[in-house]
Amino acid sequence: MTSTPAILLLVLTLAAGVAAGLLFLQRARRPWLVTAHLVLALGATAAVALLVSGLVSGGPAGARPPGLLPLAMLAVALAAGWSAGRIARLRRPGATLLLAGHAVLGVAGFLVFLAWARNL
Repeated sequence: MTSTPAILLLVLTLAAGVAAGLLFLQRARRPWLVTAHLVLALGATAAVALLVSGLVSGGPAGARPPGLLPLAMLAVALAAGWSAGRIARLRRPGATLLLAGHAVLGVAGFLVFLAWARNL
């Protein structure tokens, strides 16, 4: 397996996230878009995990430790994005800050994964 499916899923996740973020800033809600972003993020993180772990044929066994960084960044971004919606009912400013961290960490994880996948 090449890194192409993981990159494609990450790009789709990023596009859905940007669309959901713009709607969030306009105070418009599209629950189906947030759900699609979550499902894409789960799939993308799973694809990155399979690629990093080397379970998929063609996964480089010697490149595991550097690959753990983008995987960890994407996993934390996924957890932060999921939990931001849950705590928004309790503390809106805290949820907004968590959502901003989710966006920054998600984009950074995507860029770090691209740098790591370039060397496959």
